[in-house]
Amino acid sequence: MRLSLMLAASCCMLFISACSNRKKDGSEVKSDSTSTIYYEFHDFESLADSRVDSSKGSSGKFSGAVSDKIEYGFGLDRQIKEISSYKSLTGIRVSFNAMMDKLYPDAVFVLSIDDTVAKKNVLWESSSIKPAKLGEWSSVNLTYKIKQEFLQPEYIIKLYIWNKGKNTFSFDDLVFDFVKAK
Repeated sequence: MRLSLMLAASCCMLFISACSNRKKDGSEVKSDSTSTIYYEFHDFESLADSRVDSSKGSSGKFSGAVSDKIEYGFGLDRQIKEISSYKSLTGIRVSFNAMMDKLYPDAVFVLSIDDTVAKKNVLWESSSIKPAKLGEWSSVNLTYKIKQEFLQPEYIIKLYIWNKGKNTFSFDDLVFDFVKAK
């Protein structure tokens, strides 16, 4: 009896596992082809900074904020050699929740890589910040592909919100996920 129960349970788990990789139309779901080599999460709950707003938060009391007085939002600033396995880095996924009352075409998230020896920028790329919904907390997901030529140990990588239109909006639960191909 016990053996037949274990066999039935194993069969059910295999069936569920096989079905979970299929969409409703029967086609296969593509599995994620990346793995994380570096990860940071910021919820702004314990950060003392002028760019933190205590009036609202997506997952707590605090959030990051930009306004007419705060042009650059909180981000990440790391020397490439500080990132473990940086030579295998192929991309960076950035996600956060944003609260905007309307879309601001000049609100962008920037990826910048600087050569500290030559003291010059070698890569600058921006992505528009477009939350799924306006007037409430809504997710924003961005992906940046990184070429190997930009992965020199002395380079510095910067990721940040640039509020070049000096609009007012909030962001929270900021995630930086540095990935490599599997």
